[in-house]
Amino acid sequence: MKIKLFVMSLATAGLLTACNMGKGTDGTASTEDSTAVNEMVSDIEDDGYDLEALAKVTESAKTVFGFSEGRASVINKDDKLGVIDKKGNVIIPFEYDYSVYHYTDGVMCCHKNAEDMRYYFDHDGKLLFTTKDGGNDQFYDGFACKYCSDDGKYYFIDKNGEPAFGGKKWEWAEPFSDGMALVAEGALWGFINTKGELVVPCKYESRAEENPEGFSDGLARVVVDPATERLGFIDKTGKRAFAKEFMTAFSFNEGMAGAYDNDQDCWGYIDKTGKMVITLDQGVSGRNFSEGLALVHHWGTPIGYIDKTGKMVFQFEGEPYKDAQPFHDGMARVWDGSHDGFIDTTGKLVIPCEYSCGEGFSEGLAPVMKGGKAGFIAKDGKSTFDYYKN
Repeated sequence: MKIKLFVMSLATAGLLTACNMGKGTDGTASTEDSTAVNEMVSDIEDDGYDLEALAKVTESAKTVFGFSEGRASVINKDDKLGVIDKKGNVIIPFEYDYSVYHYTDGVMCCHKNAEDMRYYFDHDGKLLFTTKDGGNDQFYDGFACKYCSDDGKYYFIDKNGEPAFGGKKWEWAEPFSDGMALVAEGALWGFINTKGELVVPCKYESRAEENPEGFSDGLARVVVDPATERLGFIDKTGKRAFAKEFMTAFSFNEGMAGAYDNDQDCWGYIDKTGKMVITLDQGVSGRNFSEGLALVHHWGTPIGYIDKTGKMVFQFEGEPYKDAQPFHDGMARVWDGSHDGFIDTTGKLVIPCEYSCGEGFSEGLAPVMKGGKAGFIAKDGKSTFDYYKN
């Protein structure tokens, strides 16, 4: 389907050579204990938040981060990090210098600089284990990817802090995504599953200054022709998903992937058969689909959001925003050039552009800054700022 965009201020057309698209990940745990964690997380997420109670913790905070699995990191006035729940209860005390800022797979990692030690906690703030080795620090599919400074190799640990998969090490490794982890032997890349089995042999090369990406939506983007650096997609057995190749393509998310069609000299979206099901006008590109919608822009200027049929769901009037982000929790962050606000799925600006935001909405709240103060705002515009003394 060809998308025609009737925007008076965007009359010129040309080839857009860059596209800022995100990468989708599936953190669904595959082990029995992770399933139990997910059920517990679901219960936690169902609990409502208490803005007044949160305000007591955040009024003097320097920074707050978004909620994940019912928990949020906060940096207090003394530059110490702690973790709170939606009722403002302190789950992890304010004793740490930094963290990965979000719970993933039921685990949170915090760091103390003086000890050069990483502390891993469960949802209740119970210490699970400690480690000095760095790495990604976040758990996905039951494992975290670590880096050993002694030998410069990468390995995985389980939720007991023990080396997984017999302590196997790799030249490089990435966290699990969609039940698979990207690993390297020498300069070649492959994938292991959650049993540590190398199910896709290390045979894929990197492009210049660009490593392969992990699995997303059941498929992974790899270099299928090293001579031309053309890209293709493989499934979890290593089999090519389809024959079509691209010079530029992005990871799948919600069944679609952005790609550049050399034959038609334009951007669009492919489905999992490799068919270009949405074709954008020249000079128009798009970001990844999220919650059924994708932002499209012309030479970096946001135009509006399309659905998976290519229909323009709503279009911005003129050029009201300098940037916009994917939808999360039914809201999308927009930037007017100086401040952030939020629109709903109709395009209505429901929270004015008067905040500084590092993240979008998650679990009903978004972390924001206003007038040098940190806090949380809800979708109806109510916020912790309503309870601050000044």
